[in-house]
Amino acid sequence: MIRINLLPFRAARTKENIRRQVSVFLLSMILLLVILVMINFRLGGKVDTLETELANIREDINRYEEKAEQVDVIENKLEELKTKIKIVKELKENREAPPLLLAEITELVVPRRMQIKKMTYTRSSLGIEGIAMDNETVAVFMKRLEGSEKIANVELGSARQTTEYDVEMKSFGINCNLADLSAGANEKAKK
Repeated sequence: MIRINLLPFRAARTKENIRRQVSVFLLSMILLLVILVMINFRLGGKVDTLETELANIREDINRYEEKAEQVDVIENKLEELKTKIKIVKELKENREAPPLLLAEITELVVPRRMQIKKMTYTRSSLGIEGIAMDNETVAVFMKRLEGSEKIANVELGSARQTTEYDVEMKSFGINCNLADLSAGANEKAKK
């Protein structure tokens, strides 16, 4: 039998396998590096795109914040206008009530026996200060006030002796609660 020495062939084959494995490894590493560089460029592009979108969103937020501030200012002005309109409406509704009350009180005064010096009017009360010839005149005036539809409650606040126009007189103060005057004024306005 013939013997063939295959050892150099095997060593050459082993070297060739090692070379092939090293080249496959190096090519794999180069391919992996190229893939990583491409992924890096793609991600960098996405980051740039996202940063641009973020800057645009921040600009939009600033614009919308300015508009929101303008809306707040407009809403505040609208609330002020609503309040003013409400006040004007109330004034229109109640503008005839005080003159009507004053006209009625002038009809209730006892002529030549008394004089009203001061009237204090609020929506629900009326204060009257004046002078009269005597206590009986003050009592007659108070009875007349009690008989009025516009006046609900009459109380004598003060009464004292005073000298006016060189005559001894009675100084008085009367407090009254008022009925709803706007309803009466609205009814007269409708007639």
